[in-house]
Amino acid sequence: RGPSVSAWCTAAACMLLTMTSCADASDKAGSPIAQSEALSSTPAPTPTDPVLSPRPGEVLELDRHGPEYVFTKEGRYAVRLNPHLVYEVDVPDMWEVYRGRYFSTSVFSGGTGIFSVSGPVTEAWLPTDPCRDRSLVQVGPTARDLAEALAAQGSLTVTKPTQVAIAGRQGAYVEIRIPDRVNSAMCEGGAVAVFTSKVRPPDWWDMRTGEVVTYWIVDVDGQRWIVAGVCDTVCTDADFEVLAGMAESVTLVSER
Repeated sequence: RGPSVSAWCTAAACMLLTMTSCADASDKAGSPIAQSEALSSTPAPTPTDPVLSPRPGEVLELDRHGPEYVFTKEGRYAVRLNPHLVYEVDVPDMWEVYRGRYFSTSVFSGGTGIFSVSGPVTEAWLPTDPCRDRSLVQVGPTARDLAEALAAQGSLTVTKPTQVAIAGRQGAYVEIRIPDRVNSAMCEGGAVAVFTSKVRPPDWWDMRTGEVVTYWIVDVDGQRWIVAGVCDTVCTDADFEVLAGMAESVTLVSER
């Protein structure tokens, strides 16, 4: 997994705080320049990390061994999931990429959201109770098995699984929210546990109050993969549409 929503938001907040602090420092220095003139004379912030830009018709493969963070110009990118499997996806302008595979909005793109593809999720366990009891309950091996098990979790608000096709593979779609009655800060580990693909130690996919998770869970050549979109309470319909559009643009390329 990549950083949680809170980690991405913290990074964005730091950038905004830095810009705000600079403006405050100018005001405290007693600059005689009028505020409107100061704003117009202040250059717009620019990315300090590399900005990638595919040529027309090019699919640009992201280098997982390059800079930790890069930005994308709008275009199509490829992410290597393993030595034999690559996925391609349409990425909006000025999104940020963490370690070559986790996509996030940035202060330059506007909007809010995180996008990733993870797997294979060979085995999966759900908590007995997402908030209070992380005892493991194993679910079946298919995409539908995991989607239906998530929908049955009483401490989560989960949509009924609907059939979807991503990259020509069949799967199930669910949207997960934390109900108002649950305060994730009071839950075990300070978060609501969704599921884990490991037992020793469990590596929980978790959520915090205000986050919204969308999973497109698909079966790919007998393996279960998860296309994930993460948002929060400030997300607009347009933000969800962007995440859905990215998921629908995914194609898989096998290099065996």
